[in-house]
Amino acid sequence: MKLLLSLAVLLGFWTGQADARDVFARDIDQFEKHVIRLAAGDTIFLRSDEDEWRDVNLVFEGEGEPGKPIVLAAQHPGKTVFTGSSRLRILGRHLVVTGLVFRDGSLAGGSVISIGSGRGETAQDCRLTDTAIIGYNPTDRKVNYKWVSVYGTQNRVDHCYFKGQDHTGQSLVVWVGSEENEHRIDHNYFAGRPNLGWNGGETLRIGTSGVSMKNSRTIVEDNLFEDCDGEAEIISIKSCENVIRRNAFVSSAGAVTLRHGNRNRVDGNWFLGNGKARSGGVRVIGEDHVVVNNHFEGLTGRGGRATISVMNGVPNAELNSYWQVKGGLIAHNTIVDCVSIFDIAFGTGGRGRTLAPTGVVITANLVKANGNKGILIRDAASDVEWSENVWVGDSDPGIDSFEMKSVAFNRSGGVSIPVSHEALLLSTEVDSVQADIDGQQRTGKKIAGSDVPSDAPSYIRPTKQSVGPRWMNTTPPQRRRER
Repeated sequence: MKLLLSLAVLLGFWTGQADARDVFARDIDQFEKHVIRLAAGDTIFLRSDEDEWRDVNLVFEGEGEPGKPIVLAAQHPGKTVFTGSSRLRILGRHLVVTGLVFRDGSLAGGSVISIGSGRGETAQDCRLTDTAIIGYNPTDRKVNYKWVSVYGTQNRVDHCYFKGQDHTGQSLVVWVGSEENEHRIDHNYFAGRPNLGWNGGETLRIGTSGVSMKNSRTIVEDNLFEDCDGEAEIISIKSCENVIRRNAFVSSAGAVTLRHGNRNRVDGNWFLGNGKARSGGVRVIGEDHVVVNNHFEGLTGRGGRATISVMNGVPNAELNSYWQVKGGLIAHNTIVDCVSIFDIAFGTGGRGRTLAPTGVVITANLVKANGNKGILIRDAASDVEWSENVWVGDSDPGIDSFEMKSVAFNRSGGVSIPVSHEALLLSTEVDSVQADIDGQQRTGKKIAGSDVPSDAPSYIRPTKQSVGPRWMNTTPPQRRRER
């Protein structure tokens, strides 16, 4: 009982009501018997016998209350393992699932875990946490199913581990419907996704082309993506007004792609290619996107996988085509030793892409060049306002707004940072960028690049110790400031 109380305190799911009940299930029959009787504040624990959780279709349905969720938990986190063709559906409100493992199984379609469903079954204010899906792959890699599907509104997927997906289908999909999702995807560890060889290998996707003009407003933050090589799009955004912030993309052969939709924000992320082939940054398609405060280093990708790729569009584009880039801000990014720095109007002419980007502002960026020019402008009609960017290196960037400076860099924690910021002072501020990559305020500090000097507390870049299920981490994570 002491162990169960410790788990409750750690995760903060319970509020201590005297009427809350704990029940236990050792197999699917006991689970189905108990689950229909659960009320707000109750917890059902699954016992840790692998043989009892093979080929099960678990439906966790209920109505919790704010501060009094109904909880489905492994009796011993990480020890309740689902195999074979097992799957889980989470249906209702204020439900929490924690501590489960899905391993070495496969499906013929659908989703391994579904929060809500495509059949209109609701999910709101539900949470999937401290759960792992590992190597849940079919023999035929063309079989298409998702590992996690998220429907409904205001749901959260956090501190989970997704490793080794090698078949068609995304590791996590947010399905956009008539309502704004407002989901939160945070502190997860996405690892070891090999190259699929065809479309459908994204690690994370938000929306589809058919609903791409709808707002999702999903926040993806504080996640680690490592060796996510499934296809050109690590994250594929196909909806509006999402935020991708404070994530780390490490040795991953792909890019964050704003494929469909408008007004998305990519802010304060770390893209560390480590020289891996085809490692990329951010690809921009659509209107009024914001790409700020990111640190890009050691990326080798070109074209659509360039550090920052801004595409040409198609006239009168269908929802599933390439919309013209209109507006948008690319500011206060630090780019270090990347092969292709800016690729403007990528895709010109191909598949009818004749509309050059227009109204794009590229300002206050810091580039440490890797001995090459690194900037391509493929369409002379491109309307890009370049201003107050800083270039460190012997080659000439060929853009008048880049001021060539001599700045020394030191390696610290696997990244290169300026030794001094004196040479990075700017004459103006970017009003819409109030903080830097560490969450420190920029007010009055007119400095190029993603980082400003400050003694204030800072965000910590996601590492293996700060993401994923807490039962997997043997080293206590550093304290993090969340918002």
